[in-house]
Amino acid sequence: MRVDLRYLSGSTITASGSDAVVSFAPNLARPRVAFDGGLRRPLRYREAMSALHEVVVGDLRPTRKDRAAWEAWKADQLREEQELRSFTQTRARDEHLAALKDGPPQGLKEAFKRERKAYWKARNTFLRQIYREDPRLYRKLVPLDPVVTVAPDVVFFECFSKDGSSYGSLMVDRDAFSGAQDAECGTTNVDYSLPLYEHFQKLRTYRSTRLLVDPRGFEVQVSGAESLREEKIDLPPEWLRGFGQLQSAMALPSTTVDLPVEALYSVLAHLKRNRERRGPRCLRFELTPGEAPQLYLDPWGTRISCVGAAPWQGDAPETVKVWGRRRLMVLSRLLPLADRVQVHLLGSGLPHIWVVGMGEMRFVLGLSGWTTNNWTAGANLDLLAGVFKTDAATISAAAQYLSVEHAATLSELVAETGRERSALVGALHQLAKQGQVVYDHARTCYRWRQVMPVALSADLLGPENPELQAARTFLRRGEVHLLRREQVSANQKLVMGSAGGTRCETLLNGEGQFLRARCTCSHFYKNKLRRGPCRHLLALKLEADDFLADPSSRWRPSP
Repeated sequence: MRVDLRYLSGSTITASGSDAVVSFAPNLARPRVAFDGGLRRPLRYREAMSALHEVVVGDLRPTRKDRAAWEAWKADQLREEQELRSFTQTRARDEHLAALKDGPPQGLKEAFKRERKAYWKARNTFLRQIYREDPRLYRKLVPLDPVVTVAPDVVFFECFSKDGSSYGSLMVDRDAFSGAQDAECGTTNVDYSLPLYEHFQKLRTYRSTRLLVDPRGFEVQVSGAESLREEKIDLPPEWLRGFGQLQSAMALPSTTVDLPVEALYSVLAHLKRNRERRGPRCLRFELTPGEAPQLYLDPWGTRISCVGAAPWQGDAPETVKVWGRRRLMVLSRLLPLADRVQVHLLGSGLPHIWVVGMGEMRFVLGLSGWTTNNWTAGANLDLLAGVFKTDAATISAAAQYLSVEHAATLSELVAETGRERSALVGALHQLAKQGQVVYDHARTCYRWRQVMPVALSADLLGPENPELQAARTFLRRGEVHLLRREQVSANQKLVMGSAGGTRCETLLNGEGQFLRARCTCSHFYKNKLRRGPCRHLLALKLEADDFLADPSSRWRPSP
């Protein structure tokens, strides 16, 4: 997809005396967005934006290289090292001991400061040169500038890692800003350069800090401005699909676990000190109703106690395993400022979402099932969510209401639009896939946020999943037979039957999500529900939708 970026000037941080201004340059190719407010706690903002930077440049995909030339170079270096070692070892030791007889060399501290200053100057010059002269290399580090959204109650920044496995979002309540606030609601990209990260480290608590999404570019005639910078970049379809999949995944029903900050610290500290040499390399959640959750780090079997955590509210004991846990290191800078940690689990081997609360700020980290399993190619979240039935009118009604009100809960949308709850769930799921809506876990509401100026098209989102296509074929041919379906509990329903001659059964929750399942096909044998339900389970659910909508309705088993 071709994306136009136009900036009047670069984003900067200006510090003078006791004042600092964080000025973001908005994308002039998108509708006008502006904000101006003073940060009450700039230290929290600095650390959160630094963590967001780690997500922006994150790319943990393994790369295979031709190592023949390197092996030859390494052998040459080893021979040279062996020749030099015997010659220089004695001389270096004698010179070092002689220099220490009279104390440390004169001017050592000044020389250290001088060399350190020269290093940082050269590093920043190199980064600026890449940003200015090699935009392709820069775009390999940052596929798309972060997205900022100004809403009536919150200002939040979003980014997506290059490898498509991590999503970061920093939400700042409007209460975090002091004084009068000038704002124009909307969503836009903001210019982000690598040197900007270094400037963020200059924010201090003793300086009054102002956050500014600068609207000046919209007010001047920029066609002849020398500082105008225009880019046209082609975003990979996989990257865009991943972003859409992520938004839909965040709104799925999930298992919510509250953790103490100390538990997350213990996990990161253990991973920092130890390296796995065998599998399984997972973070295991042991959840027992009425008890505090327990964490285990495999393969060591290390137990992390969650002392003081709220008891888990569940119906039955559950074990959830997640992989790619080293990506959690981006949260390390937030731990001294965090007051709560919440995890939303979709299931073993499936995406998981971490929410770190810092008073009036919240950092959301969304991770795919494992590092090399990105949102698009890994878990088929469309299938995992169930088959949502909606129509164009419901999608239009939900989009129109959210674009005006900026945020709403599902109950508010049902009351205001007059649409059925199940149809609205499908509409919101579709809008999230198209990059128009994002789910806010802290406020449990849907927010209008257009990550692109236009909705992602069906071509970018890709064709319908083959398993779902096959399930619809079973229905058309009349090859789906229900043998049993009943309300197991208030929020769980059991469905048993066959599709295409294959026996299967599933346990669904109140939202129609697959909780547990069993099938005799090869797809389910290999993947269980980690890559979404198989065609037989999907066909069974589609056939049972009328019963799930009205459990009291009459039903007779199919022959």
